[in-house]
Amino acid sequence: MTKRGSLKMKVGLYAALLTILALITGAVVVLPSVHHHQIAQLDETLESDARELVRDLQNFRGAPLDPRRPLSAKFIPLALRGRYLIVEGPEGQVLYKSPNLRGTTLDSGVGAETRELFGRNCRLVTVSEGPYLIHIGTRLGTIERFQRDLLRGFALSVPFVALVVFVGGWWLGRRAVAPVAAITAAAETITAENLGERLPMPRAKDEIARLTTVLNHTFDRLQSSYEAATRFSADASHQLKTPVAVLRAGLDSLAATADPALAPDIEALRQQTRRLTALIEDLLLLAQADAGRLALEAATLDLAPLAEAAADDLGVLTHNRDIHVETNIASGLTARADARRIKLILQNLVENAAKYTPVDGTIRITAHIVDDSIHVVVANSGALIPEDDRATIFERFRRGSRVGENIRGHGLGLNIARELARAHGGDLDYEPSPDGLNAFTLRLPRG
Repeated sequence: MTKRGSLKMKVGLYAALLTILALITGAVVVLPSVHHHQIAQLDETLESDARELVRDLQNFRGAPLDPRRPLSAKFIPLALRGRYLIVEGPEGQVLYKSPNLRGTTLDSGVGAETRELFGRNCRLVTVSEGPYLIHIGTRLGTIERFQRDLLRGFALSVPFVALVVFVGGWWLGRRAVAPVAAITAAAETITAENLGERLPMPRAKDEIARLTTVLNHTFDRLQSSYEAATRFSADASHQLKTPVAVLRAGLDSLAATADPALAPDIEALRQQTRRLTALIEDLLLLAQADAGRLALEAATLDLAPLAEAAADDLGVLTHNRDIHVETNIASGLTARADARRIKLILQNLVENAAKYTPVDGTIRITAHIVDDSIHVVVANSGALIPEDDRATIFERFRRGSRVGENIRGHGLGLNIARELARAHGGDLDYEPSPDGLNAFTLRLPRG
């Protein structure tokens, strides 16, 4: 089915519009040109009739020899009796005036002009031939009817021609866009999990083939860069684990034997190494997700106990801040998932809620079934996330614009939670709840 605004539709529409414009331009040019040509032919005919009349008066037997004598109607050819006609003598005296003029004069200089007579447009020609001055004219009704018929023909042909051109343009656009559509469909299948896939090369060696070659080379470079970055992240994270583990063991040993006065400083260092260890583990997890090597030990499990355990953890995280924890967890939340990864998702969500909920605030955990998925919602009171931050809160190392310096974090928790949710075939998103809470919803397919 043709999508609204598709290139095929635009090609057909633009072709039809150009055709309409061409027809209008043609009418603007052709109609005056034809009219001018018809008027010129009519002038020649009238002038020829006038000169033929003079020759008849000079050469026919019985015609008056004196050019000053009035002329009777018998000397006027039958072909001219339907014209407007005035014959003047050498001194300007009127020798003949056609009855259809009904007293109207045709005084004008030698030449041709268009004049309105009796409410209609007429063409008048004045010819000086020998001793006579001939004023001859006729109505322009035939020419005007032809112009109207021609204009009507242009107008009636516009919609039909435009329709034919639109269909033809749409068909040509479809033929022209077909290779691009194939390239687009193939490009949509290339993801981080199959970066080695490439676009099929068309058989014709044309611009589309050149575009395909350029895109495939671009994908080659992107794959190399992506693999290098992923490999570096994984290797760096892995290599950092050993020295940090040694550092933690050394600090633990030092804490057991050092002077009690140094205990606070040693404990501060131990806390920093724990944060560094958590950061390294997060980076290693993300590197595995990027490389498509995130292993899930999926099994059939009930999410209800995991959600209840997360609510219990909130009690520990908020014990000294008088935060009210509400739960509404349904039973029978069976899913096919990795329990360890789901616990990590819920841990990140409840820690995030605990950090940003003010004193005397509320955190609510709900879990229920919606259609064919399980929804686990962690909502907390406090200032809503600004509109400008909602599109970026799941990005790595991204922290909200209103996050204070006293709130610790690296900006990886939500990104990790979403990556793990998507690895399970679900998702994680943010939407304020109807009662004004910040709500993060974990969606997992039922299993």
